[in-house]
Amino acid sequence: MNGGIIITIEVFMKKFLELCPEYKEAYVKHIEYNEEFLPHVFFGETLNEDLPELVRKRAWYKVKKIFDFIELMLKEGDINVQEVITMTVLARLGDEREIMEKTLKYMGPETRKASEEIEIFWGRQP
Repeated sequence: MNGGIIITIEVFMKKFLELCPEYKEAYVKHIEYNEEFLPHVFFGETLNEDLPELVRKRAWYKVKKIFDFIELMLKEGDINVQEVITMTVLARLGDEREIMEKTLKYMGPETRKASEEIEIFWGRQP
C-alpha cells in the first residue's frame, strides 16, 4: 500500500493516461459524448479492444507495462478501480483463452488472483 492512500477512479484514469497517452483523445471524446466518465464503458471500448491486439502483435513491452499498472491498481485502488479492472478488463481477456494464456506470464500475483476469480465467476476454467 502507498502509505494508506487509496487510489480513486479519477486518479486511476489520470495515471492510465500518463502511462498510455495514446488514449487521451478517446478519453476526451468519451467525456464529450457521455457528459461524464463511465469507466466500464471507456475501458470496454478502448483497452479491451487493444490489449488482445497488442498480444497478437507481440508488443510485449507495452503488454508488460499495462499489466504492471494493473497490478499496482489492484493493490492500491479502491473498489471502483478494482471492479473496472476485474469485471471489464480481465473478464474480456478470458473471452479469448489463447490471449489469456499468453498474458499470464505478465500478470503479477494480484492480477492472476483476480483473473482466476473472474474466470470462476463466469464459469470458465482459470
